[in-house]
Amino acid sequence: MSKQIKGTSFASKKEKNAAGSRTVVHLPNSDAQNDAVPSFGAVLRKYRNKNEMSQPELAEIMGISRNTITNWENDKCRPEVDSIRTLCSMLGIPLYELFGLSNDSMPSPHENVILSQYRQLSRVGQKVIDKTIHSMLEEEIDARDRYLEESYDLVPLESTPSAAGPGCDFVDLPPEYVFVKKTGYNESADALIRVSGASMEPAFYDGDLVCVRYTQDVTDGDIVICSTADGAVIKQLMNHRLYSLNRALPYGDKNEDDHVTVVGKVLGKVSDRDLANEEDIPVLEVVKAADVRAFKQKYGLL
Repeated sequence: MSKQIKGTSFASKKEKNAAGSRTVVHLPNSDAQNDAVPSFGAVLRKYRNKNEMSQPELAEIMGISRNTITNWENDKCRPEVDSIRTLCSMLGIPLYELFGLSNDSMPSPHENVILSQYRQLSRVGQKVIDKTIHSMLEEEIDARDRYLEESYDLVPLESTPSAAGPGCDFVDLPPEYVFVKKTGYNESADALIRVSGASMEPAFYDGDLVCVRYTQDVTDGDIVICSTADGAVIKQLMNHRLYSLNRALPYGDKNEDDHVTVVGKVLGKVSDRDLANEEDIPVLEVVKAADVRAFKQKYGLL
């Protein structure tokens, strides 16, 4: 087998998503609702009690029957839009809370206090606050950009996966790039390759990304990426032979005709937390613009 397993470059191998009484919206039973989020009726009851108003008093003001209020609070039905508007205005109910929506875009009570104080300032005072906030935001954005630029590398992700099985056909396409945090073996990798199949479990699962260094310096026990007549594979090298880690899916013996060639050494698996998230990628595209351009020039993508 030693004659079949040779060293080469994987790169060179590849280069050739008014209130009315009518009630119109019917709700599911309460046991189908999320217990963590108060129901429409519970919120209505909360703010009615907060305003020290009884059901008959609210019904009289709204010009409707008490039973209608009861039905609303028991989540048997909901009022029409005009009535909802009246209830929110009269009882001070935040619309997002009434419908169990996220309030991320709504001011918190603390923020409302600050907004009220801001409005009491003179125009000169408001300009001072505006300038201070703008300056602080710029400092935080600059700090975030520096952190991302210093903490992440641009690494090629090969278009051809490596099979934890018979082999993946070589895909004659350039790699794409991904941003990976600089941690340990991530910094030493020449490229990332996606695992395909289950024969390297439990160390590597289908879909895992592995860091690969293109090298001919491999020894017994190393996990290697190989080019074979069947395609690209990921296996363990022992005594000049390739093995699967999953004993239920053994890798067969190879001969001269299989053209087995070691193209790189697997340094380790990429953790999901080491991949840049969707929010940071657009920023990294900017702060790593020179690296992105160099990558595209190298692979003829410009």
